[in-house]
Amino acid sequence: MKKLLLLLTAGAALVAHADDLDKIREKGEVIIGVRDSSPPFGFFDKAKGTVSGYDIDFANYIARKLGVKPVFKTVDPADRIKALKEGRVNLIIASLAKSAEREKEVDFSVGYYVSTQKLVAKKGAFKGLLQLNQMTVCAPTGTTNARYLKDLSHTIKLVEPADYTEAFAAMRDGKCDGVSGPEATLMGNLAKMPDKQAYEIPDIPIASEALGVGIRKGEKRLQQQVNDALADAESTGEAVKIYDRWFGTGAAVQLPRSFKISR
Repeated sequence: MKKLLLLLTAGAALVAHADDLDKIREKGEVIIGVRDSSPPFGFFDKAKGTVSGYDIDFANYIARKLGVKPVFKTVDPADRIKALKEGRVNLIIASLAKSAEREKEVDFSVGYYVSTQKLVAKKGAFKGLLQLNQMTVCAPTGTTNARYLKDLSHTIKLVEPADYTEAFAAMRDGKCDGVSGPEATLMGNLAKMPDKQAYEIPDIPIASEALGVGIRKGEKRLQQQVNDALADAESTGEAVKIYDRWFGTGAAVQLPRSFKISR
């Protein structure tokens, strides 16, 4: 009887210590939360019938390094962290900016992109940060943009649509004076607008932040594996290839790479 109890206790301990990495490898797939309306990071590619983008390429690379199949699940900005905490996804690779506030809820990988927050508006309409005091700005709900804007101006009026597609539509409809977000995301959405010549993204930085892979709190082994994959991508040159594919010569959004992935 005592031996049986010891076996049961040992079995329970093994179950209790099974972490996300074990479960992912046992299942043979990793469920990754991604965006489908935030080019060039994550967007639905009609020609391919699936999601594509900078985030998606890194998601595929990490899955290969884990030795499992990637399964993509689209998430909205406001739902990203909740989806991870509730176990609906194993990882978030969805333009998730690292911040002290978010690090209270989830763990992050090392940064795989450094983003400059800017603002798109009609040509000549935005010439300096002091103008924010009299502006109405769209910043998608669940993003860090709203907090940055509130830090810069206590009188700014904010409209928080569900995503950047809605934010740009609101700007064109005159519901806001501009849209705030990562420069690359603004450029990607602006490139799709039929009247894009009427708008501009002035070189006025609002904030700078690193994007990281979101990982459930306490999943240290999975975090280590993700960091190893990202470091490998940098050391082998794969990270540069991915960057050039989405931001290099010939890409819809062209920005020089001013960072390296490092621990």
